[in-house]
Amino acid sequence: MNEVIIKRAIIFSLIFGALIGLISLIPALIGFCLFILAFLAGVVVIMFMKKNEKYLGIIDTQQGAILGGIAGFFASVGFFASFCPMVILISAIFKKYYAYAIPYIIEEALWLFFVIILMVGVMLAIFNAVGGMAMAYIYNKFEQKPENYDARLDIKVDD
Repeated sequence: MNEVIIKRAIIFSLIFGALIGLISLIPALIGFCLFILAFLAGVVVIMFMKKNEKYLGIIDTQQGAILGGIAGFFASVGFFASFCPMVILISAIFKKYYAYAIPYIIEEALWLFFVIILMVGVMLAIFNAVGGMAMAYIYNKFEQKPENYDARLDIKVDD
């Protein structure tokens, strides 16, 4: 897979995770946002990249699983990067806002906070890898592929 495609997927998933994190600040929507983050982040990133084939061309199921896993991990990192500081800020301003124990865990055990972020990121990467693989499978069933799109190139360079 191309390095540029992976970098774009990382950027898109960080932005998507940050947006989900900001929407999650509304307590009534946090469950819905965590469902989207856990199961649909890879699907949304792949669909966005496949839109008009601007950022992503034809992919197979293995590449879809890789992109879904990358999107899931970095979407969770983007989620925590936007959600946690905003929760600390809002709980400092409004004393009745539920802080989800984030200020206390950062104050007492910062190492545990980073371990939680890493483990949740790995878990969401696995879930989103399955979703990305399924999305690539669906795209492969319905896309029109050019003739010999997977043929090997035999190029000989004589110097």
